[in-house]
Amino acid sequence: MFSCNTNYPIEAFIRRHAVALADGLIRDSAPIRDGQELAAVDPYGAIESVFADILFEVCYGAAEDGDKELYSEMMALLHEMREVMPSVQSVDMMPWSARFLRRPLQRYANSLQRFHQLSTEKINSLVSAGVPEVPRCVVHALHRACEAELASDADGSQRARIMAVVQDFVGAGSEVTVHFIHWAILYAAKYPRIVHRVRDEIRRTIGWVSTPTGSDRARMPFTQACIWEIIRHSCLAALSIPHMTMSDTVIGGCSVAANTVVIANYYSIGWDADIWGDPGAFRPERFLTPDGSHLDRQVVSQFMCFGAGRRRCPGGKFSTLQLFLFFVVLMQRCTFSAPPGQQLSTDDGRFVLTNQAKRYGVLVQAAANDDQGDAN
Repeated sequence: MFSCNTNYPIEAFIRRHAVALADGLIRDSAPIRDGQELAAVDPYGAIESVFADILFEVCYGAAEDGDKELYSEMMALLHEMREVMPSVQSVDMMPWSARFLRRPLQRYANSLQRFHQLSTEKINSLVSAGVPEVPRCVVHALHRACEAELASDADGSQRARIMAVVQDFVGAGSEVTVHFIHWAILYAAKYPRIVHRVRDEIRRTIGWVSTPTGSDRARMPFTQACIWEIIRHSCLAALSIPHMTMSDTVIGGCSVAANTVVIANYYSIGWDADIWGDPGAFRPERFLTPDGSHLDRQVVSQFMCFGAGRRRCPGGKFSTLQLFLFFVVLMQRCTFSAPPGQQLSTDDGRFVLTNQAKRYGVLVQAAANDDQGDAN
């Protein structure tokens, strides 16, 4: 609804935050006095802050009194859960290890319970205040869906399960988008040749003044290919979240019993030499058709970073819209480079729920745009 329907001004909302992020990074890197050098900026905090603002407003609507403190506590709880996530993932894969990891598991459970409590209280307050005919946030939209679809839900359990999607949006949504943009800035600073091609495509399609829209994606195949290649090459989504078989089944010729935890290895898909040929090379062209004129949908579909089928990520479309708009705005407004004497590396990451780029510093300047490319 919010990523495809023009009745909801979500694109303008996202672009406004993207522009604020770009301008803030330029300002933070600017010399304090004339004659001084640019300052290296660690962009992570600014990226996380802007995406948190987006997700909370999309999910819960415009902030009300007390929401600033509420959202701050919810973000602190997400940080707490991510800090102990490696222990949780170890238990997902090796259940017998739980008895050795009781303390971090308890920290995770306590934070999750508190996060669920805060989210539920906020949802209930929004619904009790009245849901408008035209939903203004995800909570409103899901409430309307519950009214329309749930013929029998005496104990409210089905509604609670549906509303739990809101928590997934905030938790998982901030994880993927924040770390993609953090990786994207690093790649932009390390691969100026690729950035030149992206900016050339921007110049030829929307120009430097016009703001990007979701519909522009079809006209910008190389930009889209670059986004997908950053996701693949960085191993942003290295593993799926845990799933469970609902019945005895066969996966890839292997018999799997019911109630078995199954975790998809997306790293093995994105870095399979038999599929990609040179997986270690950063080469966005691999996602294009042979003539380079279109994004190759078949190649994209075999790269399942958002999962597949009925259990694929429910926020996949919204996430890809955000990634495109933010990426284009950053490329329109900024140039990124390594500080003098430093080498930026995309080889190492820190895997938590997603693969996270190690913290780095970059120089950020306002892009020098050729006005001849302002045609739409």
